[in-house]
Amino acid sequence: MKKIIALTFIFQFSIFNFFAQSLTGYDIMKKNDEVPQAKTASFTATMTLTDKKGQTRVREVIEKSKDFGTVKKSVIVFTTPKDVSGVGYLMFDYDEEADGTKKDTDSWLYLPAVKKVRRISGSDSSGDFMGTDFTYEDMGERGLSKDDFTLLGEEAVDGTECYKLEAKAKDLKDKNPRRIFWIGKENFMLYKGEFYDRQNNLQRELFCSEIKIIDGFWTTGKMLMKNVQKNHTTLLEMKNVSYGVSVDDSLLTVSALEKGRVR
Repeated sequence: MKKIIALTFIFQFSIFNFFAQSLTGYDIMKKNDEVPQAKTASFTATMTLTDKKGQTRVREVIEKSKDFGTVKKSVIVFTTPKDVSGVGYLMFDYDEEADGTKKDTDSWLYLPAVKKVRRISGSDSSGDFMGTDFTYEDMGERGLSKDDFTLLGEEAVDGTECYKLEAKAKDLKDKNPRRIFWIGKENFMLYKGEFYDRQNNLQRELFCSEIKIIDGFWTTGKMLMKNVQKNHTTLLEMKNVSYGVSVDDSLLTVSALEKGRVR
């Protein structure tokens, strides 16, 4: 009986190991992209910016989002401090088509000081988001068709077993044409990222932590982005996360940004 149990265990382990080894870099990123998300979400967050002298600036934001099936609409509004209060950012993230192509994210930035909405074009998407270490593109969802993926191996991040893979942009003009990701083997969530500049020098590092299930959905509680070249960091801490809440469609519009309706 013991021999049968041992052989059964070995067989099951071999099947699992074969499955794990058969996953490609693209397969892993696709599973990351397909991690279930709630149709609606609402949360507040704290952004702490720290410069090379150790001086900090703290900002509070609120975000609401809704998945409409073929497009996910999200709005981020700064609530404090006073110098950024009312600044809003609206994003329309489109699903990939059947052929793997994906329409670029449509996004708009509202600046109450000048009472104007500025559309963020593709050339602007690599710029820093409101002085943070995240780019406008980081705030949205990048299509898988923009990169070629290679599985580099497996490596633990703070005790969590992860797949380590490389993403190379097909567009060599990309601000970060090479990136390295650590994706959790259990949940396919992102635990760490490295972003390299066009000279293949490490530019930024991303560390994700406090990853847990909230209301049935995997959620990242903290994201620390560090620009190693500028010695500047941005810590994003999620608070008051709620899924399945009512989100009025009219809030996810440019006019709602201008009128300061998102609170």
